[in-house]
Amino acid sequence: MIKSYCTLICIALLPLFSIAQAPSNSYLIRAGKFYDAEKNVFIKNQEIWIEGNSIKAVGNKLTVPKGTTIIELPNATVAPGLIDAHTHLLMLQKVDDNIAIDVLMNSPEYRVLRAAGFARSYLESGFTTIRDLGNSGKYLDKEVAVAIRRGFVQGPRMLVSGPILSAMDGQFYQLPQKDQEAITKSEYRVISGVQDAIQAVKEHVNNMVDVIKIVAFGERMGLEMEEMKAIVQTAHQYGLKVTAHANSDNIIQQVLEAGVDGIEHAYYISDSSLARMARRGVYMVPTDPSIQAIIDTEEAQRKKEHDTTEIKKMLQPLTDRLTRARKMGVLIVAGSDAYFDTKSSRGNAAKQTLAAYWEEGMPVTDILQAATWNAALALGRKNELGVLRQGAKADIVVFNGDLEANFKKTLFDVRMVIKDGKIVHQP
Repeated sequence: MIKSYCTLICIALLPLFSIAQAPSNSYLIRAGKFYDAEKNVFIKNQEIWIEGNSIKAVGNKLTVPKGTTIIELPNATVAPGLIDAHTHLLMLQKVDDNIAIDVLMNSPEYRVLRAAGFARSYLESGFTTIRDLGNSGKYLDKEVAVAIRRGFVQGPRMLVSGPILSAMDGQFYQLPQKDQEAITKSEYRVISGVQDAIQAVKEHVNNMVDVIKIVAFGERMGLEMEEMKAIVQTAHQYGLKVTAHANSDNIIQQVLEAGVDGIEHAYYISDSSLARMARRGVYMVPTDPSIQAIIDTEEAQRKKEHDTTEIKKMLQPLTDRLTRARKMGVLIVAGSDAYFDTKSSRGNAAKQTLAAYWEEGMPVTDILQAATWNAALALGRKNELGVLRQGAKADIVVFNGDLEANFKKTLFDVRMVIKDGKIVHQP
């Protein structure tokens, strides 16, 4: 009797063992045009062999196992999945509203559910990884990241900062005085002294964030130099990088002195600061709007006529500083900072920053590298993300047409998105 029972168990388990030992799904993509992010060049007629969640090989006339699915893409451009290094998935601001309105009017639950929709939009636009940099309540960004990782919702891989470290004002302005402290503390980690700065980083480490973000100077106040140095030193001890919201050159000089790894925005920056960044390997995330992004914003303000000449003139200082940064060898990392409520989807709004770089004179290869290889370097994921090579994650975006020859049009024409070796979007 016992022997028969054991036999039945073994027979029942046979299918499970067969499934476990079966090879993973295998794909061979034949690309008419292929972007090599590491070498920063376009190559014709390349093949990418995907097995499981990683890339098995890249080259010509690859030998693959029988039964491998062949995907022919002779008229498409195949590139690594895009990376947006500056997102705010839990935030939505109407163009004419105070930045605090979203926090005051919407519950954490509502913001998380809304973020799930934004996440899917990013994925469908070709972003397979994003770095979310705060304005996300008390670690709501972590909740969304975990939900995506566990497959509860579809979205890009998320690296998160948790609450931004700031002085007592955060980035909120014109708040009722009696509510100011409570509202700011609900969205930021307010720093009060060096020991508190160290404690704040440890709290973030305990909550398993991927990066520390500071607001060096908010609406009225800024972090003290010793506080910033303590944040950077403690973060580095735990293997985390620190990036700083910094717009003006005097603030940029302070965060460079504090030892940060990256600077977000850097709208007004001197040549001496750029040279310092290049020497130290500090990356810059230029969150620049395109002409179309400005038009979308104006339309959200119910403006019907648009003067593109005036828009170009308004954006010229950003173009000049991006050109100077590139000439000095600063590592440029793509980041959109897209959070305004316009007619554009969140994913397409994020891609307007890549269009902006093109309008500012960056070659297509350099734009793609900023949104792949360079971004992966800044995220500490070199050779894993942002590149199509053996052993890398099988994160791929396929564009209909020639992305090199017709960038602005083709950028918004996504044919297929693969994340972790699975086709997650195919219009």
